[in-house]
Amino acid sequence: MENHLNLMIIGATRYDIDGNRGGSLWAYSPAEADDDNRVGNEVMKITCDYKHIDQLRNHADRLPAMFTVKAQMKAGQGGKVTFKALELKPQEPIKKSA
Repeated sequence: MENHLNLMIIGATRYDIDGNRGGSLWAYSPAEADDDNRVGNEVMKITCDYKHIDQLRNHADRLPAMFTVKAQMKAGQGGKVTFKALELKPQEPIKKSA
């Protein structure tokens, strides 16, 4: 199942271990307003392909920034849901506060 997520990407990392390559995006989104058990932002780690880190490098000077992330839901460890980014699309530029 594919989803389109609107996320503030704050950073990313990648790895290449013996030819096994991949990456991770670090993002946050506001907590649901009607959830009394959460306040502020929810931070998440999303796996991605190695190539996505190079794509983000083109936007490094404006991170954190909003992106539309096309992601696939997957079963993770302990039965938790995880996401894998399939595509990243920057949204309108944000003006950073001084």
